Amino acid sequence: MNSDNILFDGHDEWGQVQVIEQGPQRLLCFGPSDEQSRIITKQPWVLQHEYTRAMMLALLFCQPKRALVLGVGGGCLISALAHVVKGIKVTGVELRPLVTEMALAHFRMPQSKRIDIVHQEAGAFLAAGEHKKVDLLFADLYGADSVDDVQLQSGFIDDAAALVKEQGMLVLNCWEEHRHHDGLKTALAAHFPHCHSCPTADGNLVILAGRTPLSASLSQLREQAQQLSSKLGYPLTDSLGRLEPW
Repeated sequence: MNSDNILFDGHDEWGQVQVIEQGPQRLLCFGPSDEQSRIITKQPWVLQHEYTRAMMLALLFCQPKRALVLGVGGGCLISALAHVVKGIKVTGVELRPLVTEMALAHFRMPQSKRIDIVHQEAGAFLAAGEHKKVDLLFADLYGADSVDDVQLQSGFIDDAAALVKEQGMLVLNCWEEHRHHDGLKTALAAHFPHCHSCPTADGNLVILAGRTPLSASLSQLREQAQQLSSKLGYPLTDSLGRLEPW
């Protein structure tokens, strides 16, 4: 587009990193037809992608004091959590230091004593098992072409489950094609007997996995979603309407 303004175009050992400005919005891209993150520059905490909005459904089922975000990208999920959940402590794990640099320089990812960024491969980070247990674990590991296969492996799920508290929740961003991924379903069932999914129009499938049943009624969830929507800056009820047992 002629209106696009390239703010940064560089490479690291994993490939391209590009920041594009489109009027009031900014995009983080890892390839020519890729879009990793998108923000409105004046409101970076208002999630723009449907799948990230669906991931925030987890806030209806747990009240997190500590969260772990695997795959920082432009920092959108971290920005949203820090804005909506007062006092939350967040650790973001990002493989590429250049990506974190862009998140801070161009995407207004918040910096505070409650937010820690670790540069490490997510699978290795989980396998080390050195982080404190969390109430909420977001896994959003994507490259320029597809979801990172490590996120679908049983060892990854085992290690993630070990870091999630009993009342906590693991949230995975996958593709619709992973709905019938037997290995993923089996791995999750070994730790999380209560799994739900939320499909998106873009073909993503957000999976919310917990150890305890969802006790609230649909009407209660709708009321909570409406209350959260004003803080999030978008109607969470849209995603709630697509939530189903998985």
